[in-house]
Amino acid sequence: MFDPDSVESFKSSLDAYYTWPALFPFKFIVPIEQANQVIEMLDDPNLTSRPSANGRYRAFSLEKMMHSSDEVIAVYQQMTRIPGIISI
Repeated sequence: MFDPDSVESFKSSLDAYYTWPALFPFKFIVPIEQANQVIEMLDDPNLTSRPSANGRYRAFSLEKMMHSSDEVIAVYQQMTRIPGIISI
């Protein structure tokens, strides 16, 4: 997702849809073994999570006030360091 063309496309889409600052919904799914990494990286009291039906994954949701599309992209880029993460 983070080659320069896709980043620019994503940034354009964000800027077309949102007026900054805005609440932005982040959603991630990770293998259960990586759940603590998500909690540590996002470090937000509004972070919610739930286990998958089979218990192998954990889904995380967070609505966070963001000031620009660049801030949103920075969060997604940071989260790609977690093995097996799926960004929704």
